[in-house]
Amino acid sequence: MPRLPNGYHWASTLTAAARLLDEATVPVLRPEDTGRAERWADILHTYPTPGLFPSAPPHADVVSLTGHEDLGELVARALSRPHHVLDPARLQNAAALGPDGGSVLVVARSHALTLSVLKPLLDALARQNTLAGFLTGRDDAAITFAAAKLLAAHPAQAGPASTALLDGTTGLTHVLTSRHSDQRSTLNDVLASTWGSLLVDAHGSAAHASLGSVTLCGLSGPAEHGPDGTLLAGGCTPTTCKTDPAGRTRPLAPHDLRTRVLGLFVCNAITLGKAEQYPSDVSLALDAVEGHPHAVLGLLRGDLDTNGHEPRLTAASLHSGARLGQIAALLDADGHRRGIRGPSAILLGDPEHQLHQPDTAITAPTPAAPASVQPLGDAEALRGWRVRLNDAEALEHGLFASLARRPDPDLSACAEEMTSYRQTALETLLAAARTPDRGWEERVEEQSLQWGHVVLGILSRTRGGAFSRQLTAARAHHRTTSWAPASACGYCRAPREFEHLTSPLGLSDRRALRCPKCGPALSLPLTLHPLDITVPPALRPGQPAEIHVTFPEQARGLVAVHLRPRSTRRGSYDHADRTVAPGRHTITLTPPSTDTSLELDRLWVVHADRFHVAYHQQRLPLLPHARTTGHQQ
Repeated sequence: MPRLPNGYHWASTLTAAARLLDEATVPVLRPEDTGRAERWADILHTYPTPGLFPSAPPHADVVSLTGHEDLGELVARALSRPHHVLDPARLQNAAALGPDGGSVLVVARSHALTLSVLKPLLDALARQNTLAGFLTGRDDAAITFAAAKLLAAHPAQAGPASTALLDGTTGLTHVLTSRHSDQRSTLNDVLASTWGSLLVDAHGSAAHASLGSVTLCGLSGPAEHGPDGTLLAGGCTPTTCKTDPAGRTRPLAPHDLRTRVLGLFVCNAITLGKAEQYPSDVSLALDAVEGHPHAVLGLLRGDLDTNGHEPRLTAASLHSGARLGQIAALLDADGHRRGIRGPSAILLGDPEHQLHQPDTAITAPTPAAPASVQPLGDAEALRGWRVRLNDAEALEHGLFASLARRPDPDLSACAEEMTSYRQTALETLLAAARTPDRGWEERVEEQSLQWGHVVLGILSRTRGGAFSRQLTAARAHHRTTSWAPASACGYCRAPREFEHLTSPLGLSDRRALRCPKCGPALSLPLTLHPLDITVPPALRPGQPAEIHVTFPEQARGLVAVHLRPRSTRRGSYDHADRTVAPGRHTITLTPPSTDTSLELDRLWVVHADRFHVAYHQQRLPLLPHARTTGHQQ
């Protein structure tokens, strides 16, 4: 085994690790993979000499979940903090978490930290103003390695503080220095340097994030494996990421990022439950835990639409000397102001740690307040078709607003066509109000049908499908008024909630359903009913998949069923349009047999009826073909 720095020693079991603590030596469980052990040893050589049994901050405890007491006791002893065992099922007991305030470092193996466990736990800690961090890893060895880094963490540094920001959404790289204006840098320069904090703001998933010429890939070992440990055909390797099989980008592992604190502002970046995203062992967060960072801070959800504010809020808070647990709480508060229920971010690290010494000259930015919308005075007087036309106009305005921020010529052409059909319908409606005639409603119906064809066409006419933009535009002029419990997610089993939205402009009320892991599942006006959609458990390259859609008796209009890969850069897989008719219908879609990426793909179903639109989304894993049992290679 590789040699560890002075103060550390390899251990073979947790019992042996406890004996090493008695000898004032920091134990690290020996991983089975020699490559992991060599990497860990190299990383620990970059840390200061570890200090066992430090003076514990006041009211800082270690909490282990039931069944993880062995690890919790080991960590608590090493950090000189009180240790408590928590049964997540007893969170309704006010005394289960101890007194209000202070902080807790929750110790548990990653498989136990599903969203159904994390959400109520973080909510309960937030209610009693207790800062939270989590010490976890894909196995016991990884958890002891993470604990070893905590015991050797660098002390808080004096200013001026600097943070590197890799913005994959714009392709720009920034260096944020306290009390100075932003400086531009290059991706290569940032990756070649060592940082106190490095923040990634990018599109991606729990496993990957796009940084332009580089793809951040959460592969930790020599190959990607499925949940049963078997090699995943077509999966990621250290030299080729499955999100880019043509090799146009370079894969980069989070464990290679030389930073003390890593921020991952990527949808679902901190996903710890095995069944909550694509079923494999590729994970940005769990790989980072086994790398240079002693703390990883990131998004817990897939339904939080970030806008670049969160990384800068985090950088300013780090520079001001805030504790890491305070920054996670601040990000949650920012999410609450923008309509997110429950926690938005999670810290994998010590909530008591400070990266920089307090700097009273720096004021951390406050969470962004929601934009106000001026009400339309006479909106309540409008009825029937006029209300539907108002709803259509609001959707178009939402799309045009998104185009002002991020141009898309194809989406712009669609939005302009929608506006043309709606304006023709409005002129017919106003003329009928002045001089009614028998044929006016048929002509308005025809314009609504043409308008619906364009809405459905957005999925296939634009490269990325613009589904997320449509969801945002559909609710841009609404506000959340209430929440209601819903059934668990059909894919990841995470808890979901219905959201009821009303508009100060007199627009039709809307209902939305979203999964914190899989993202939006449903968004529709109350005039339309949710469709009953049955999907196969998985997709296979080149194999037809039957999608069953059931329409209620009163259903009418148009529907599109669209299959698209996880990466919007790759275009769509298959698409079908239908005229709606009551009853159960089977629509067959086929992913390509080649040039596919084994990812968690998207199924979009869009229903348009008389200027109203309902959006449905489900997630389906694209799995490799099952191996035949009669041949060996």
